[in-house]
Amino acid sequence: MTGVFICPVDDESAAFGPALEIGCALGTVLPFINDAGEAEVMKNLYPGGHCHVWGVRDEGENRPVWEGMAAGDLLLGYRNGAILTASTVLYRTRNPALADRLWGGTPERPFELMGFTGRPHVGEVPIVSQMLGYLDPDYRGFTRLGPEKCRAIHNAFGSLEMFVRLGLRYDFPFNFRHSE
Repeated sequence: MTGVFICPVDDESAAFGPALEIGCALGTVLPFINDAGEAEVMKNLYPGGHCHVWGVRDEGENRPVWEGMAAGDLLLGYRNGAILTASTVLYRTRNPALADRLWGGTPERPFELMGFTGRPHVGEVPIVSQMLGYLDPDYRGFTRLGPEKCRAIHNAFGSLEMFVRLGLRYDFPFNFRHSE
């Protein structure tokens, strides 16, 4: 079963911001990829030359959560009781130099545990009572959604893509999304 990961976008442990929503030129990333095979993977993932990337600091529980992530998993950006972004993980890598180039920060604590995603769905989707079978109302830190919630999503929607489109209502205009 594909996993779901929730990453806070409002604390100091993650770098999301415009780098995920807007993306960046692949030409900015490739000079920091030292492995030719990895560079080729990146070129194949982003033939248009534009990528979407996020990162978390290598601290606390972030590394084991990040290590459990694989291509095809769902990444949700979370802030203050709402989902802000939803995207599919395409690739992950650890790259402190690239993280420093993209987000600055201090060399001893860059957002080096990175993930590359497809183009994200963006928009504030409050986690309301109808969604509590799938998501918790509050998240602290980079988190992997529990297996019972993932099963509930798959049972109700059939796939993570349908959950994003229908459950989070990213296919609906903003004024038709969940409200309490």
